[in-house]
Amino acid sequence: MARRGTQSAQGNLMGGNVNNQNDYLQKILAEVDPKFVLQPGVEELLMDMATDFVHDVTSASGRLAKHRRATQVDAKDMQLVLDKSYGISVAAKKKLHAPSTKPKPAKTSVHMHRVALKRKILTAVHAQKKKANKT
Repeated sequence: MARRGTQSAQGNLMGGNVNNQNDYLQKILAEVDPKFVLQPGVEELLMDMATDFVHDVTSASGRLAKHRRATQVDAKDMQLVLDKSYGISVAAKKKLHAPSTKPKPAKTSVHMHRVALKRKILTAVHAQKKKANKT
């Protein structure tokens, strides 16, 4: 894993110095199970991964905003990157790629009659082909 973050960049990630970040990680782990303790190497690895994640998401979101010729990164840019790259769905008022909600038109009796007629014709054509192949 490439290291992009420095100690100062990691300090800015959670708004404090490295000791506060480690305390924060220990607090999160204690919520899961109070018996567990993170080893120092694991703490550093988690902080590096978090820094890389934030960097990747923000840079990809910036590229999306630049692609649509915007001057700022919008929430929809972040949502799209998180959804497509990481499979993380973020709740929003409007879905980015919501499937069409148009109701399908009801099948009318005329439609059903035409479909039945086409099936009958196709069945007859297939029967003629089989008969021609046998002789």
